[in-house]
Amino acid sequence: MRIRGVGGFLLAAGLLVFGTAVVTLIWTGHTELRISADNDETLSLWVQCLTVFAGLAVAWLVPPKQRDDGLLPDPRTTRQGWWLFALAVTFTIAFALSPGGNGWFLGLKLTLLLAIPLLFRLAAWREWYRVDTHGRWLRPMPAVLTFLALFTLFGHDYTGSRPDVVTVLAVFVLNAMLEEIFYRVWLQTRLEASVGRWPAILVTSLVFASWHAVIHGGNGFGVDLASAFVHIGGYGIFLGYLWSRYRNPWLLFLVHGIINLPIPMLAAMW
Repeated sequence: MRIRGVGGFLLAAGLLVFGTAVVTLIWTGHTELRISADNDETLSLWVQCLTVFAGLAVAWLVPPKQRDDGLLPDPRTTRQGWWLFALAVTFTIAFALSPGGNGWFLGLKLTLLLAIPLLFRLAAWREWYRVDTHGRWLRPMPAVLTFLALFTLFGHDYTGSRPDVVTVLAVFVLNAMLEEIFYRVWLQTRLEASVGRWPAILVTSLVFASWHAVIHGGNGFGVDLASAFVHIGGYGIFLGYLWSRYRNPWLLFLVHGIINLPIPMLAAMW
């Protein structure tokens, strides 16, 4: 059953965390957010907020063609949701304490975000590809295009080496697809059934953003965590609302994929 009191508490706590993160960045003067762990390029806090809020506003203005209430709010769904949440927190802590390197990162991700949920039947692989996407493409497109247009417009030119197809596909599958399946399709959907839409979106976005503080850091733990909450958590809020409102996993993969591999980087392949 849906736990209304818990939902209200999580909603208030989530808003407080995001608000505190924004105030921390402004107060300390860290309003330029690092875009990637691979370079020192930054994105303005205000541009980040504009991109996320514009995408949210357009999604709110264009309702879905058909309603999807998600999973039933039963005790099993609730247990699965909180176990998945525990795995997400464990992933953040384990990654922060790991010796680093792509091998550790990939091993922890595949174990905690994929293997354990499937082996212990906390989720089912078929959940994402059996979602009925009929009638769920045109209506979310204005929000997707608005977000991606602003993301690309205020982005940076790609000056790195020419990316190869294998790397691009690996990043897309292991980052965009796997993370969206775990955080949005599995975790958020179950939390929605237990505590409601917006508490679930905020909680999922925060735990999704938390591990990025390790790889996007450099300004001290507090500022790095605040930056991750605002930057990556902001993207998580848009992705979470997109999923909750329209239930189209392919659009999640598309948006997340372009966040990881911006259009100028993809264009450099050719």
